[in-house]
Formats: sequence, structure tokens, C-alpha cells
Amino acid sequence: MTSKAPRPDSPPISVSTPADILSYVPHLLGFQPRESLVFLTMCGKRVGATLRLDLPPQDADPLDYAVTVRDYLEADSAADGVLMVIYTDEKWPEPEAPPFAPLVHCLDLVLDTAGLELLDGWLVSSSHWRDYFCGEGSCCPWPGHPLADITASILNAEMVYQGSTYAESLEAAVGSADTRRNRQILLQTATYTEQWHGTWDRSSLGRDCLVLWDALITGPERTCVSEMPDVVAFLLAGLASAPVRDSVIVLAAAGAVAAQEAAVDAGVLPADPPEVELPEACEVLKNQALAAQQAEARSVRAGSAGDATGRPADLFREVFLATLGNPDWDRLDAAHTVFLGMAAVAEGQPRSALLSMLGWLEWARGRGSRAHHYLQEALAETPEYTLAELLLTLVGTGSLSPWARRRETAWTSDSRRAA
Repeated sequence: MTSKAPRPDSPPISVSTPADILSYVPHLLGFQPRESLVFLTMCGKRVGATLRLDLPPQDADPLDYAVTVRDYLEADSAADGVLMVIYTDEKWPEPEAPPFAPLVHCLDLVLDTAGLELLDGWLVSSSHWRDYFCGEGSCCPWPGHPLADITASILNAEMVYQGSTYAESLEAAVGSADTRRNRQILLQTATYTEQWHGTWDRSSLGRDCLVLWDALITGPERTCVSEMPDVVAFLLAGLASAPVRDSVIVLAAAGAVAAQEAAVDAGVLPADPPEVELPEACEVLKNQALAAQQAEARSVRAGSAGDATGRPADLFREVFLATLGNPDWDRLDAAHTVFLGMAAVAEGQPRSALLSMLGWLEWARGRGSRAHHYLQEALAETPEYTLAELLLTLVGTGSLSPWARRRETAWTSDSRRAA
């Protein structure tokens, strides 16, 4: 389930034709769907949430699939209708025999019993598009309308004029498929992992990891991880510690000082740890970062952490469940850039940790398709990786993050994408 959260200052968009609707979908998702079912919930004439699912395999039970779709769509409690788009290159041999007919029949029945009328539907292939339910040759010529109608629609021109773009596929949109293995970083990561095994959350190493992560997220060097191989290797090794990894997620949302306070209060990092000497490059960056962090420590609770309630340890729950008020999306977007760059040079558990962190971030943004993709990548890298499995359960419920449900806290981008 994904959130459509337009920017408050964005002008309204007029949708008047099927080609307009079909041109709007990839702009909403941020990528061109393939072999997918996409649903747009409607409340009167207002578009609500967007759901994209892979089309089911041929041997899947269409009724079970339809019930799953209904469960997802019911998360939009204001919806009273649904639009459907099937993206597929399955053959449509004649007008009276559309592909996935048993599935669409089950969807129609199941959604109707839930009070969600299937208002209209279309099929988009790699060569044509047509109304799924229309058999009239006068308005729906066989085999369909050219795809150029979609790209030439008024709405598509309007979206492009506003600066909106989209990727040619989900994989291209996520952008994490390419890896740039760096032998020096991988060897140094293995060395640090072995050297400090079992001590990351029992010594100053955990605290110093948070200082360095914060320096990458807030500093100008955040997109140049290849220029700091020792720092990158140190931070990747630290991700083998679940307390450190989870504290980094809190740090991404709430800042280093708040994350350290929360970790100490929760008992996952020590309050007065024994000091461990850092590698030289890490020590230099740490010293450069401490002045700014000391200024943050003098504030009551900097940034979005000021909205946390109760004990500092509660910050873990508030961040992971996206209930912390007023998220700092500039900071979280910077963290996304860092995590993505680090994942490209990592392997094994550190890479799975970063992909899981990216999955959480995309879920928090309201982009379920991308969250699912990252988490599947994490499990492909390290089967049964616990954090990825837990987050997949959360994403699999179809529930939007609390941040994504409210216009005041929802993530937006300049291209108005929500995927």
C-alpha cells in the first residue's frame, strides 16, 4: 500500500480521460509497473491510496489473492471505490477473452462485499492499452489504443512540466541492484569485525559509531563514502551488532545525541563504557564531528527528537513505528543517500542491515513497493536475517506508516512521487 501525499503548495491535477489516469500511475509510483496489478482507491472523485502488487502466478487461487487485495485496500477507511490497472504482456486473443478474467471476477465480488465498487479498469501491455471491461469496437478498437495516447495526454504533459519523472522499472527506481565491491573495504571490514567481535555494544565503539554515522549523514562527505575506506569499513563492521544497527535507525530520525540517550536508557549501550582506540581516520572524523554534536547536546532535544514523549528509551519504538512527531525528512533523505552508498560496497550481514534500514525508511515514506524490494534483497543477501523478516511482516500488513497517513508529516519529493 502506498500513500499519495501531494505537496501542500502543489496545484490540483485534473484527470479527465483514461489516458490521463494511466499516465498518472507511473508518476505516482515513481516507476513504470510491469506484470503488476495497480489499484487507486477513490473517495468520491478524490484519489486516495495506491496499491501495486505483482500479478499472481498461474496456479494461485484467485479468491485468496482477491481477499489479500481487499485487506490491503481496506486500510484506506475513507475509500468507497477502486480503479484497477493491469500491466501485463499476457496474450489477449479476442475481445471476449481478456487475461486474468477469473481473478478480476473474484476481485469484483470480494471488493463489492467490502463496500468498494470496482469503478473501472484498464489493461496496459508493452504495445497497447484498452478498457478491460469494454467490448465496443467504436470506443475500444481492437487490439487497443497506442501507448502514445498515454504519453501525449494533457496530464502527463502537466506532470512533466512540473518536473515529475519516473524510472523504467522498480529495479531502476530503487537503484541498489548495482554493487561496487571494494576489496580494501571488504578486507578491512572483516578485520574490524573479528578484532572487536562482541564488544561493539559493550565499549566506546558503539557510541563512536553513532558519532561517525551522524557525521556522514549531516556532513558534505555523505555521498563520497569511497574516499573514506577505513571509516566505511569500521561502520560496516559495527552493523553486525544489532544494538548499534538499531541505534543508527533512531539516529537517522532523531539525531546522534537523542539516539545515544535512548540507547543508554534502553540498556543496549553502556552509559560509561571502557574506551577503545579508534583507527586513525575514524578518530580524525570523530573529533571533527564532536563540536557540532556538543552543540546539539546543549539543546533540550534537537530537531524531531523534541517531539518524543516519556523515557528516552521510548524513542526506539516511536521511530521504528513512525509515530515520532514531525519527522525531519531532510535528515532522513540524507540518511537514505548514505545507506544506499554504503550498501553498494558492502556484503553479507552489513549489506543486509543497510538494505533493511532502507526498507524501513521507504515504509516510513509510504512507498511499500520499494520497501518490499529492499527487504527481499536483504534476505537474498543473508537468508533469515531477523530485522528484514520483521519489517517484511510490517510491510506485508499493507498498513501505511503513521507518518505517511498525515499530510503534515508525510514525505514528499519535488516530483510528487509516492511508490
